[in-house]
Amino acid sequence: MSSNPSNSRRGFTLVELLVVIAIIGVLIALLLPAVQQAREAARRMSCQNNLKQLGLALHNYHDTNKCLPYGWNNLEASWHAAILPQMELNNLFETLIWQEGGDGNWNSGSANEAACATYIDGYRCPSMAIPKAVDNNSIEGRVPGSYLCVASSLALGNTNSNVSSGEVHLGMYKQDGVMYGLSSTRFADVVDGLSNTVAIGETYTDPDEARDGNAMDHWYIGAPQTGGWNATDTGQNSGTEFCEVAGSMNVVMNAALDPSISGVVAQLAFGSYHPGGAQFVLCDGSVRFVPQTIDFNTYRALGSRNGREVIGSY
Repeated sequence: MSSNPSNSRRGFTLVELLVVIAIIGVLIALLLPAVQQAREAARRMSCQNNLKQLGLALHNYHDTNKCLPYGWNNLEASWHAAILPQMELNNLFETLIWQEGGDGNWNSGSANEAACATYIDGYRCPSMAIPKAVDNNSIEGRVPGSYLCVASSLALGNTNSNVSSGEVHLGMYKQDGVMYGLSSTRFADVVDGLSNTVAIGETYTDPDEARDGNAMDHWYIGAPQTGGWNATDTGQNSGTEFCEVAGSMNVVMNAALDPSISGVVAQLAFGSYHPGGAQFVLCDGSVRFVPQTIDFNTYRALGSRNGREVIGSY
């Protein structure tokens, strides 16, 4: 009696293997955007938490000093330095040297330069896709920042050489925002309402992105190029590059990403690495995501503390 032929194992054919690979590829293509969106959502939430802490720090500073911090002072320190104690970074604050010249310079190799090169999670959006430290303006390992104070709803440049006659620039004393050069704004001065006025916002930072000789570079704690600035009601103050620490809401959001907008103007803009808009801290301490499609007049009105505008929905 003849035996039956033994059963042989049947493997995948080349066509079947290619079909499986194609299916896996399709699944990856479908899942990857979802994973990326989830990661971005987590980064945006972390950024929102940073801004909430900044809002709380502003309120604590106001409780202690009866006013909000200056945007920058005449020793080239920024509002980021002023609120270090309220950010639970008093040890770093105590290292700062408050003098003009010598070790008080921010690029002198002293403790002030070391502070500018200190990485602080709360001053950086996790979505910002640039190095954590950059050699800049004679500061080794200077750390880029993600958040600017709102100095103005009118400014279109850093200095009077950047703007046309009669236009507002950040070098002017007494802006209509809440934090500018040597400002001491009280909550009582915010007549438009704390929930209708922005104090701090995100910005699109990239020191390698430059137009017309103006880089989209934003930093924290010290701003050496603001040196010599002083409070006068008329004329041009000394210094420049106030946009390293402060911005204007008279510039469309994410202007840094629009090559048709002059770098002189774009460097003052708020914006972000998040798609669709940016996050802002209102004077009441709340955080709002503002869409890039917001009506520009509404957007600009949010930057004024005393314009008496009626803010619609956004």
